[in-house]
Amino acid sequence: MKRYKITFLASLGSCLEYYDFIIYSLLASFISQQFFPSTNQVTALFATFGVFALSYVVRPLGGVILGIIGDRFGRKKVFATTLLWMALATSLMGIMPTYATWGLTATILFSACRIIQGLVYGAEIPGALTLLSEHIDKKKHGLHFGFMVAAIGLGVAMGSGVTWLLTKTLTETELLAWGFRIPFLLGGCLAILGFYIRKHLPETPEFLTTKKTHTKITKTVVKNHLRSVFSVMGVLLFPACLINLKLIFPTYLHNFYHFSFADIYSTMTIGYLASATMIPIFGWAADFISKKFLIISAALVMILFSFPVFSLLQTGAPWTLFTFMIFNQVVTAIMAASYFVLLPRAFQTVIRYTGTAFSYNITHTIAALLPLVINYIYGIQKNPSYLVWLFIGLATLTIISTITFKTVDD
Repeated sequence: MKRYKITFLASLGSCLEYYDFIIYSLLASFISQQFFPSTNQVTALFATFGVFALSYVVRPLGGVILGIIGDRFGRKKVFATTLLWMALATSLMGIMPTYATWGLTATILFSACRIIQGLVYGAEIPGALTLLSEHIDKKKHGLHFGFMVAAIGLGVAMGSGVTWLLTKTLTETELLAWGFRIPFLLGGCLAILGFYIRKHLPETPEFLTTKKTHTKITKTVVKNHLRSVFSVMGVLLFPACLINLKLIFPTYLHNFYHFSFADIYSTMTIGYLASATMIPIFGWAADFISKKFLIISAALVMILFSFPVFSLLQTGAPWTLFTFMIFNQVVTAIMAASYFVLLPRAFQTVIRYTGTAFSYNITHTIAALLPLVINYIYGIQKNPSYLVWLFIGLATLTIISTITFKTVDD
């Protein structure tokens, strides 16, 4: 199969699966009222974001288990199966009775479906990274990875676009009653379609030429590649936190700065479409320019300009929301076009899927605590400026980690 077809099929599945994973956070305000009811809105959101964080906590477990299977029996089988499980969990979330009907049972079952999403998504992006890393010529990794990462951004754009359309066509009462279910049902149907498309992907040449090993893969990752794990985590932590902030933009920007949901969703859609366009371009550039240089440059931009850009939001003008969104998307696009290429090359072929999944998901689990931190700031401190200082510190960590990062090809 031609390389561009492999990239297309892998990217399409990643787009659909990420859509399924993020619509929970985009609809957090409605989910909190239907499945985590409370007389205090902050408390209800805290519970909702607690389950959001829990879905990230189980991601390393799902990533490691499925990663081991992928390292032993092949990347293709695991990569296709994840979409099937995601389709099942997302569809169930779309038809689940609410707390008002089933009481605590509804809350538990809805949370269980979210946890299943977390488990299977733990193997999705690491699987895509491993598969492309082993299929595509290293000299063209930036461009091909750029399209794959852009597809993930399109998944978010699709999610925010669907929710924006719903907020424009339905009343808040209709959204709360039944409208919030539409994105979940749509996602379940699309994921099933993605599963049948992804079944046609071939196994990677590197895996086929690697002798099977009976070595305990998890022990090998922890014992012999612990430095690589921490190195990957250091590079990833800042962009992971930035990505998680975007997933809770609707709630954050509405509660902190009082922008309307319709304006937030429309601006997010434009921002993610712009990002999806920029990432392949930056990915192409990364094939000629040092990937480490691009990551460090993006982190420096965040350090220098985050306070001025965040302060714009306090004016409440619509153009400030657009400026804020584009700024974050440009920084994310530059880093995403670079660090995704480096991650799988930090590990040898025999443990690449597991090592990438473990490092990637542990980092995103830590980053998943960000919504809880932001909700705490809103509920107790009433001061969102602490978030800016947090990002400056994380960007500094990424710069240091990127400078010292090494791959198996170095």
